[in-house]
Amino acid sequence: MPDDDTSAVGPMKAKRQAMSRRTLFLGLAAAALLLVLGLRPWNLALSHVERSVVAGIEARTGLKVTALRRAEIAFLPLPRISLSDVSFVDPQGVLSGKAARLRARARLLSLIGGQLDFDRIDLVAPELDLAVADTGGSYAEWQNRALGYLTRLESQTRLVLTSGSVMVRAGETVLTTLRDVNVMIDERTAQAPVTLAGSFTWRGEATKVDLLWPVAGERARTAFSLGSRLMSLRFNGTRSAAQGVTNGQIEFSTKSLSDALAWVGPRPRIASLVRQVELTAQAQLNQDSASLDSVVAMVDGDQLEGALKLDGSMPNWALSGTLAGAEFDLGRLLQQAGLPAPPGGNDAGSVPLEFDGWTTNDIDLRLSLDSARIGSAHVRDLAAQLLIRRGRFEASLLRAAAYGGSARARILATPVAAGSDVKLQLGLDKVNLALVADDLPELARLSGTATGQLAFDGVGSSLDQVVSSLTGRANLTIRQGEFRGIAFPDLLRKAEKPPASARDWRQGKSAFETLQLSALANLGVVYLTDTQLSGSGYGVVLNGTADLSRRWLDLNGALSSTTTSTRVPFEVRGPFFGAAFTPEIDAALRTLGPAIPLLR
Repeated sequence: MPDDDTSAVGPMKAKRQAMSRRTLFLGLAAAALLLVLGLRPWNLALSHVERSVVAGIEARTGLKVTALRRAEIAFLPLPRISLSDVSFVDPQGVLSGKAARLRARARLLSLIGGQLDFDRIDLVAPELDLAVADTGGSYAEWQNRALGYLTRLESQTRLVLTSGSVMVRAGETVLTTLRDVNVMIDERTAQAPVTLAGSFTWRGEATKVDLLWPVAGERARTAFSLGSRLMSLRFNGTRSAAQGVTNGQIEFSTKSLSDALAWVGPRPRIASLVRQVELTAQAQLNQDSASLDSVVAMVDGDQLEGALKLDGSMPNWALSGTLAGAEFDLGRLLQQAGLPAPPGGNDAGSVPLEFDGWTTNDIDLRLSLDSARIGSAHVRDLAAQLLIRRGRFEASLLRAAAYGGSARARILATPVAAGSDVKLQLGLDKVNLALVADDLPELARLSGTATGQLAFDGVGSSLDQVVSSLTGRANLTIRQGEFRGIAFPDLLRKAEKPPASARDWRQGKSAFETLQLSALANLGVVYLTDTQLSGSGYGVVLNGTADLSRRWLDLNGALSSTTTSTRVPFEVRGPFFGAAFTPEIDAALRTLGPAIPLLR
């Protein structure tokens, strides 16, 4: 007979199983309902949005919400709030704007604990206005204005700006605009550094930016990088918030210095002197100045080292410093400035001098070089200075060891009604012309030791006008030299005897003891006033003109014997480095052949 207790177990077990299935079904139904409700955004009027939601957003961003079209709240998978067509303003007036949407992601644990907090806030398509001083200020002041807004927050959530724009305003004037702004600012506490990374488009150039900016501490780490197609700038160091001084290593590079500076401000004409620049230095940065020590700069492939200082805000900055190098191409600077590198080079005489463009910024640079190239010429132990002030441009070759002797030069330009008043000075002392000819084949016909001075003054708005107005004087003395291509003693013998009885004077050379040249310049024409060549048994007197604008010689002279009465007049006519020497003696001599070039 079966046990009564055992017989009752079956129905009870089945009942419990049925209840469990019912409970599970109800639980799943409730979970599904909650899931549907959580995933569905709820449209609420502003009056129904919990004040704590808006207050939480304001506390974490420092921006007071002034208007919105609607609010959407969803609880799953994570609690989130979305405000559409929202407007906001910084109570202190630094930042204001609007966004197509503001998304705030709530912290789940804080919500369970009965508090509303956010770990991320996204501004979608924001249009922000950053208010700066009415005077505009500098880029550093704009940066401090924006960072000041962030650093005064007691606590800041992660802020993400997507497809936005930022306009910097001074009153009603828009100073600049950042477009395509995609930036993330990391969450931070009141004393933590500001960390920012992202990209934007500024003045048509896509730009990447990274920033680590301390707000407390005497030697807190700071880092900054800015990169675009035009330039790259990196800084890594420490900053004292109390003193506002930042120290560290700076790196800068650009393939076109002129284009890079034109991107961040007006294009300074002086920047055209160089193109590619790569620079590293130890920097001390203040509000509106930068002192660079241990500078190592590659300038168009030539290395320079020294110290630099940049004062003032853009665009009216001032640069000073001292640089030294083993070798540098100074002629390249002239060519890139649009001027011909002496001797020869491109003809840029009609190019305007643009005096105002050259003197926009103050510059005081001193350069020391072991070796330098100026066109095809080489000098050693060079010291030069570039000194620019408003209304004054001065470039000086203070000293240079040149071909066994020394050289110095100076160009000074100041503005006048007709353009620029340009003063040129050149000095040579004991320069060996035979050594010069190795680099300057144009002078290969002449040798000796040269000493001389030149001082010209011209006025005009272009190089052609300055040259055509040059006035001044020049003198040159060459000792113990030779003139190749004309044998003056043979020419005298040719004039005294039948042609067959003397050597061809056009294939020889003339040794001389002294060549003295004195000249005056007036309106671009040089007048030879006292030019004499003295050699063994002969002497030459020369006079005439050299037109600097046309680059044309028109000279007359006479070759005389110091032992007989023989005298051979001659003329030199033609372009510089191609003038023809034509002696005027008896008809038999003139039939020997055409005139020969004096210089080639």
